[in-house]
Amino acid sequence: MLIDYAAITHLGKVRKNNEDAYLVNALDGEEPIVNGPLRMQKVCKSGLLAAVADGMGGAAAGEVASREGLAAAALHIFGHWGRFPAEDATEEGLLETLKVAAEGASESVLRYSDNDRSSRGMGSTLTAAVLWNGFAYICQVGDSRAYLFRRGELLQLTVDQTLVNEMVNSGTLTREQARTHPQRNMITQAIGAPQPIVAVLGKVPLRRGDRLLLCSDGLHGEITDSRIQANLAYGYSTRRTLELMLEEVLFHGARDNVTALLLALDDPGFPLPAEGEKPVVINPFESLPKVRPAKDSKRGGWRIFGGGS
Repeated sequence: MLIDYAAITHLGKVRKNNEDAYLVNALDGEEPIVNGPLRMQKVCKSGLLAAVADGMGGAAAGEVASREGLAAAALHIFGHWGRFPAEDATEEGLLETLKVAAEGASESVLRYSDNDRSSRGMGSTLTAAVLWNGFAYICQVGDSRAYLFRRGELLQLTVDQTLVNEMVNSGTLTREQARTHPQRNMITQAIGAPQPIVAVLGKVPLRRGDRLLLCSDGLHGEITDSRIQANLAYGYSTRRTLELMLEEVLFHGARDNVTALLLALDDPGFPLPAEGEKPVVINPFESLPKVRPAKDSKRGGWRIFGGGS
């Protein structure tokens, strides 16, 4: 089974460094390359990993955090999943592997930060999808997003782990108010945080013709879901679709780095959707428990909320 995809990462118009990163890796033992060259990917028996990360921390630390986090997550997934015989694979094993991979990636970034004073306080989001056995298994930490587009309809697969999203859920803010709230970039979880993370997991069945989009908030924070949906509905190539989205982001100011991965699931190995079948997250993402502020970074836009009572 072959997967056509495109990736785009852009500095934006305001930031001095691009602290976003992406990764696409067949879980067959090949070394994962962050921001690697684009080529057709084969879904091997152990699956295909696609992921994006949005680093933070100031100077070059955010760039290190996103790259280190992605590389560590990929190595954990192969080490705990990909290298074992496919006949022994189970869904429970994959979900546990994704959880362990997120925790391992966080520990790896935190160790790096502890050993390098200039990197203290760095962190990263992580939105990863493993395509295996006809499903996309999603792992979420932070506010990068995963979307699935099917026959004109767009479904957000992830829930933003942000302060404003908690405020929306509590009724304090509306969705529209949240888009422009001054604290909209404050995330409640991050790879590399000193507090234990809780990766949110889920899965969605895949169908032929689906489009799977992973992106940083530099994309979904600048253009609305309706514009993302419209660009996907044009039916252009994965590359051209991402170029159109980037053009819109740049038009709206591109205040953050912009990174996106778009996978076209057109291989005949995927079943066709039934008439009227809509994409559904089988294990819905749940909001995280309410937690109190624990740490502010010196760089605006990142606050980790976590820790004990």
